Amino acid sequence: MDIAQGTVAGGGATAQPEPASEEKRAFRGSTADRRSGVPSRPPRPTFSGFIDDVRAAFTARFQLFELEAKRAALSVAYMLGCAVAAALLGVTAWLILIGSLIVAAVIAGVPWVLAVVVAIALHAVAAFLLVRAIRGFVSNLTFEGTRSALARSNSAKDRNDSGA
Repeated sequence: MDIAQGTVAGGGATAQPEPASEEKRAFRGSTADRRSGVPSRPPRPTFSGFIDDVRAAFTARFQLFELEAKRAALSVAYMLGCAVAAALLGVTAWLILIGSLIVAAVIAGVPWVLAVVVAIALHAVAAFLLVRAIRGFVSNLTFEGTRSALARSNSAKDRNDSGA
């Protein structure tokens, strides 16, 4: 009976060892090489092996990048959700604070219309000051230094081109 390329002899199966390929033998060393003490040589590098190694390296790096990009995207989504929730809670707290101040002013004897008008006026002034501050920052968005540096390098290049 032939079991796994072996024969039944004396009630037990003995499998014939599969001859090791040249690459496997070179990689891990054959038993003859180990017994004789002669070190086996590593396989010779080939161009196709190099291409396979480069492809495997890029594939591994791309898979790592893909996994980290997914994790980063999920983190950004959670951060954005938390920021929106925090903003909503902040606005709610602000509205409750202003409402409480208006109620306190009404209880203190201030007419409710006057308390509401004062609250609206204070908010309008604060909004106006914030808009002025925002308009002051608009000049920082023009990349003025970069544009002037590029204009200088373009003019220098034009002078070199026309002088040559």
